[in-house]
Amino acid sequence: VQTGRFVQTARIIVQYKDRLVLLNTIENDNSGGLGNNLLYSNRCRYSINGSPLAQNAWYEPNQMDSSGIPAGLAAGAGFIDASTDEAIVSAEFIKDRLIVFFERSTWELAYTGNQVLPFVWQKLNTELGSQSLLSSIPFDKQILTVGNVGVFGCNGSNVARIDQKVPDFIFEVRTANQGVYRVGGIRNFYTEMAYWTFPSQEIPDSIF
Repeated sequence: VQTGRFVQTARIIVQYKDRLVLLNTIENDNSGGLGNNLLYSNRCRYSINGSPLAQNAWYEPNQMDSSGIPAGLAAGAGFIDASTDEAIVSAEFIKDRLIVFFERSTWELAYTGNQVLPFVWQKLNTELGSQSLLSSIPFDKQILTVGNVGVFGCNGSNVARIDQKVPDFIFEVRTANQGVYRVGGIRNFYTEMAYWTFPSQEIPDSIF
């Protein structure tokens, strides 16, 4: 039994650089009884370089379980928080780079190759992010996503609007009943097009 805090759930789970990565986590502080669940919406938590099912795969340095097995047996697990109060909303890959969209900004979770600190946060854009987990669509050279002020494309170094021909589209998304969180996108590989479903302002009684 682990004596320290543990993860209850995470918004996003991806495999990255031989580690299992959890983004936007809810963690229990294991403070006694049922403990307290705490939200870390800007957090990346990662396992050891190896199997995430190993006995100490998620132990942080100086942490051990109730049997006294130290975390050093699985050195390399840990977490890193982005320097923002915004929540992680969505994430997608451009080749072997992990791009993470926050509410109003875009970051890269960059791999360092250092076993002590394998990942660092690098900000790509300070004002454009994503609104919905399922709105991000990966292409070979960029990722498309729906943000709070438009539809954006990220090529790994820059984020820019791609909806100049339909600039008012974003205002058609219904905000009531958490409508912005229910935007979903999909890629058509045959026509190389992207499609989104969204709850419409014009049809307020629709179930979407």
